[in-house]
Amino acid sequence: MVCLMMKSTWTGLIAVLIVTLAVCPLNLQQISHHPIFNGEDAYTYLVEQCDFGPRPPGSDNLSLCRSMIADKLESFGWNVSFQNFTYKEVQCVNIIGQWNSQSNSPIVLGAHYDTRPPGASDPGSGVGANDGASGVAMLLELADILPEESRSLVEIVLFDAEDSGGISGWDWIQGSTYYVSQLNNERRNSINAMVLLDMVGDINLQLPRERSSTASLQSHIWMIAEELGYNATFIDSYRGPIIDDHRPFLDAGIPAVDLIQVPFPPYWHTLEDTPDKCSAESLEIVGDVLEVFVVEQASELSVFPLDSPILLVVAVIVCVVLVILIAYAKLKR
Repeated sequence: MVCLMMKSTWTGLIAVLIVTLAVCPLNLQQISHHPIFNGEDAYTYLVEQCDFGPRPPGSDNLSLCRSMIADKLESFGWNVSFQNFTYKEVQCVNIIGQWNSQSNSPIVLGAHYDTRPPGASDPGSGVGANDGASGVAMLLELADILPEESRSLVEIVLFDAEDSGGISGWDWIQGSTYYVSQLNNERRNSINAMVLLDMVGDINLQLPRERSSTASLQSHIWMIAEELGYNATFIDSYRGPIIDDHRPFLDAGIPAVDLIQVPFPPYWHTLEDTPDKCSAESLEIVGDVLEVFVVEQASELSVFPLDSPILLVVAVIVCVVLVILIAYAKLKR
């Protein structure tokens, strides 16, 4: 009778553990989503931004580009808002795209949409094809092709005033710094991942691991890249750290990763940063990886989120059964 009870108890425990593993995916499975990201479309968005010319903070060109970006996001069904702030007496604007304006999306996808202005001995970055436009182009294509059931997980943020550091007394990453400063505790705690795209369009793109990024998040993305066969682009070696728009998130305790080409290409912060230095293929490689990343997260959270009451009950049941078994074993000695 005792043996039957023990067998029954162990059978029940195993069943509970199986359920627990089912609702807590371990990310050991191979990817099942086949990406549809279109690099040619993304490249078109890159060229459209460059057609406005240089786009430093406060410029008419940047304002026109901002309107174009907002119009495209809205045409894809996203809700767009502008986050206005002033820095060094210049009116700056972050662009925020949300699928459901009432939801606290756990994933923030970011890029800067301004270009570096010229300085006293600095040519600036001209039209900023790679340094600025490439990340924005990728996010516009993702906004268009992500499955609708995945979109509520994502908030798209395009930062202003990232690239003027060292010119006229400006510091770097002002748009992201302001954005994070405006997050309340609830919103800050709801963000599980921030992924930054910066210089992701080069023809010979190589993305090593940026050293200050959150290691677990970074490894997850690199694992997806490996599954897709993109090891030649997502290099498994470390560079950096880099001062970039992911830093304010890290400082606020939010997991963040910077996808950035390092070493910087020779045309970085020069007038030679033009669309011919970029390729649709490079954009598609990174876009594929991010698409799979977002869709996988949606699939996992659709089972049970980690803070689900059901998952909590299951965990409590497992703990109670284990305690009973341990106590029973001690009594039988």
